[in-house]
Amino acid sequence: MAFDANGLYASAMSDLDSEYPKAENARPFLPEEEKNFVKLFNEKKFRTAILTVWFDYPKNMFFQPIPAKDNITFTNKEGKKETGSKIRLRNGFCSDVLTSVDIQEIVKAGGRIIRILDGIVYEENFKTPPYRDFILILRDLRNKYKREGNTVGSNCMKLLGNSLYGKSIQKDRNTRNHLWNEVTFQANFDSHVKNYEKKKRKRLRVILIIRQV
Repeated sequence: MAFDANGLYASAMSDLDSEYPKAENARPFLPEEEKNFVKLFNEKKFRTAILTVWFDYPKNMFFQPIPAKDNITFTNKEGKKETGSKIRLRNGFCSDVLTSVDIQEIVKAGGRIIRILDGIVYEENFKTPPYRDFILILRDLRNKYKREGNTVGSNCMKLLGNSLYGKSIQKDRNTRNHLWNEVTFQANFDSHVKNYEKKKRKRLRVILIIRQV
């Protein structure tokens, strides 16, 4: 894979040796498949899928490969309550919607898949990535515009290429959950936090208005 910082997403989706899924046909995950899938994943044998998974991280790890983004309410040192979305490094028992690549990284790091609740399984694979031809056209056009000094055209081709990344198998960010306890958070993450509330609150939406002078 060509690790070009300006075209990594498109490269990951089009290279023949890429781990990006080459899925063709999708179907619902069947409950009777759970035992077999859990066994396969824990043996590091992976299927292309997006699944709601219960899993366990090694508790002696600090930097886990799949971080969590949680909406939480906590009390700061001044005694005031704050609510916001925080990126967390997982520790212990977790639940999330994961792609097969995410699951692969968790197991490689020493984690264990406990249960699979539901999801989508991709049965058949293309011999080549599904967007390869389109991406190669965009790449050739971008290189052409670069040679011609056409910055707008080059940036447009870059934007089109990057906008493809993950859209065909996008995870549902609204179903992401992290099963945690207060001791884990305080021990590993925010030194300025006194305690966390487990009661769910409505998500706050902050609109930032930037004025140009």
